[in-house]
Amino acid sequence: MASQQEPTVGVRLWPQIYAIARLRSVPVPFPSLPPEGAPAALIVGHDEVSLLAPEELVRRYEAIADDVSRGWRALTLEAVFPPGTVGLLAVAGRALADVGVPVMVFSSHDTDHLLVPADTLGRALAALNQARLGRFLAPV
Repeated sequence: MASQQEPTVGVRLWPQIYAIARLRSVPVPFPSLPPEGAPAALIVGHDEVSLLAPEELVRRYEAIADDVSRGWRALTLEAVFPPGTVGLLAVAGRALADVGVPVMVFSSHDTDHLLVPADTLGRALAALNQARLGRFLAPV
C-alpha cells in the first residue's frame, strides 16, 4: 500500500532585495503597484508608518525615513489560506526560530509573506521545506 503523501505548500523566492523602513509619514503620492508584482506592505497605525518592500521602492522614500533595514529576502507561501487558518504562521515561525532565522511577516487576504535576512536564506528555505506546511492545505 502506497503511503499517502501530504501536499506541500510551495515557497516562492522573490528575486528582489527587500528593505524595511520606519517612515515619519505616509508617502504621498504612493505609486500604483501591479498586483502580479513583488509583494509590498505599507502599514499605518500604532504610532508608526512602516514600509516593507523591494529596496528600489524604499529608496524613493528615504527622505522621510527614520530607519531603514536592508538586505532582506521575500518568501511567499504559494497557497491560498482562508483567513481563519490557525497555526500556519506559528509553524513557519517555529521552524525559522529553530534554525536561528529572524523573520518579519506580512499577510495579504489570501496568503502570507515572510522576510528573512539575505545571509540566512539557505537555512530559511531548508527549514520551511521541512516544516510540513502542507497540513494547512484543504484536501483535494
